[in-house]
Amino acid sequence: MPSKYDLIILDFDGTIFDSHEAIYTSMQRTFHHFLPDHPLPTTQLTTLIAQGHSPEITFRALLDPSTTLETFDEPTWITTYRALYSQHGQPLTKPYPEAYALVRALTQTHRIPVAIISNKAVGALTTALDRHGFLEFIPEALVLGDGVFPGGKRKPDPAGFVEGLVPRLREYFSTSGRTAEWLERDGGVDMRRVLMVGDTITDIRFAENLGCPVCWCRFGQGDKAECEAAGPEVVIDGLGEFVGKVLGGEGEGR
Repeated sequence: MPSKYDLIILDFDGTIFDSHEAIYTSMQRTFHHFLPDHPLPTTQLTTLIAQGHSPEITFRALLDPSTTLETFDEPTWITTYRALYSQHGQPLTKPYPEAYALVRALTQTHRIPVAIISNKAVGALTTALDRHGFLEFIPEALVLGDGVFPGGKRKPDPAGFVEGLVPRLREYFSTSGRTAEWLERDGGVDMRRVLMVGDTITDIRFAENLGCPVCWCRFGQGDKAECEAAGPEVVIDGLGEFVGKVLGGEGEGR
């Protein structure tokens, strides 16, 4: 049975990996590294993580414009955050229990290409994906994160797909000897046959900007009320529901 989707794009944090503690811990350590005498606004940090903001936006929002903001040197803070994440956050970054089986089923049973588009640093993405065996099914070339976005344009800017992922998909299929007629259709990719899967309002807005449907992962890190109000096409409470709710059970039992 032909699949209803030509491509599935997965977010990372809060979608296939549980990384809330990793992000929180690494941001907390970064904040205290530069401002050891200032209390961290923990409630605000949790809210910012739920909105899927990049580290620099998060740090700017946490700093008081009248006092501590002047201490913020973005390159230094972000370099420090990524080093602390690599040391303290990666061990806390774990795939959700059903994530590996789902990615394997999508790519091997349903034969649907899977890509990752995340605002997380691409090095942190590939490290975690490789450590837990996901790169067996998701080519590293189809993993896009901060550091490889065209012009630095992160989600929800559609450039990550249009200018970033599509050329990589064409090259991947060309070099692997596989055909992907859906990439070369007149008028471009039929976005109705591309599915975005994510957990925050950033992912939902990214899908809106692309003109594709979105599957919202209610179990993830996103703000529940905000995401529900945005009206995602599909909602799941666990990755075990994905095949039945999204693909309608196609290919089950094979």
